[in-house]
Amino acid sequence: VTLLDTLVAVMAGVIIFPAAASFGIATTKGPELVFITLPNIFQQMLLGSVWSAIFFLLLAIAALTSTISIHEVITAYVSEHYRMSRRNAARTVTAIVTALGIVASLSLGVWSGYKVFGLTLFDLLDYVTAKIMLPLGGMFTCIFVGWRIDRNLLHDEMTNHGTVRFRMFRLFVFMIKYIAPIVIALVFLNELGVFGKA
Repeated sequence: VTLLDTLVAVMAGVIIFPAAASFGIATTKGPELVFITLPNIFQQMLLGSVWSAIFFLLLAIAALTSTISIHEVITAYVSEHYRMSRRNAARTVTAIVTALGIVASLSLGVWSGYKVFGLTLFDLLDYVTAKIMLPLGGMFTCIFVGWRIDRNLLHDEMTNHGTVRFRMFRLFVFMIKYIAPIVIALVFLNELGVFGKA
C-alpha cells in the first residue's frame, strides 16, 4: 500500500505539472489544483470533457471510500461512548458531518465573506487537519507504538504472528521510537512557520 501510494503520487506529479506548463497554466496546490487547475488542463485536451468526467468520478470514489473508513472510527466511538446502537450512531455522525460539509462548501461561495482567523471555514478545516492534526496524530502514533506497545505484540503485528519475515524489526523500532517523532515534529513546526514562512 505504501509503495503504490507513493508511486501514484509521483506519477501524478510527473503528469500534472508538465501538462500545466505545456498549456501555460499556472500550477496551484490543494483544492485549487483539483478544482481549478486540472479542469483548465482538461479543457485544453482532446476529449477533455471525457477525461474530466472520468477523473472526477474516480476522485469521488476515492473520497467516498476514505470517508467510509474514517466514518467507522467516529461511529464506533460514538456508539461505545454514548451507548447508542450502531445504526443511530452512524446516522448521528452522518448528519453532523453532512451539515459541516455543507457549511464548508458554502464558505467557498456565498459565505466566503465570513472568516475565522482570517480564513474561510473550508480553509480553516483544511489548515487544522492538514497542518496540525495529521502531524500530531502521526507523532503521537509513533510515540505510542515505540514506547507503550509491548515489543512482542508489535513483532506479532509486523510479522503476522511470525508467518512473514521482518529482518529489520530492530531498526524499525529504533526509527519509530527516536527518528520518526523528531522528524515529524520538525515538519510540524515548519508547517506552522516556526522556521520561516511555510
